Amino acid sequence: MSNQEQATGTPAVKLDARAYPFEEPKGKQLAFASVTINGCFAVNGIKVMDGGEKGPFVAMPSTKDREGNYKDICFPTTKELRAELSATVMDAYNAAVEKGLADRAADKGAPEQEKPSAVGKLNEAKKEAKAQAKAPKPEKSAPKKAEPAL
Repeated sequence: MSNQEQATGTPAVKLDARAYPFEEPKGKQLAFASVTINGCFAVNGIKVMDGGEKGPFVAMPSTKDREGNYKDICFPTTKELRAELSATVMDAYNAAVEKGLADRAADKGAPEQEKPSAVGKLNEAKKEAKAQAKAPKPEKSAPKKAEPAL
């Protein structure tokens, strides 16, 4: 048993979270998040939702049943772990939002640059191929016949 496990009766859990906020909220959903538990189990599809007056909250991955009710796919089984998981996800969300704001502020000071896109690269390659097809090709001379060795 670890020290924390002896003191609280529950095993120590290391949680690492990453949050991916949306530029524009999608309905009440503010972000997706993922959590790694003890470095060996990952939970994806966690949502950060806007709870209105109560503020944002963490919703576990869920699926809709036949009656239209949402059921959690996975969830913490103790209120202590739920509180720790929610705090870790919200910390990651707040850090990601702050980083996004800082990045946008830095971008405003920098000159606007066009980001390369896959479509743009494909169009450039198409133009190059057409230009090469239209370019005059060197005349092919008839292959030289090998002279017999003496």
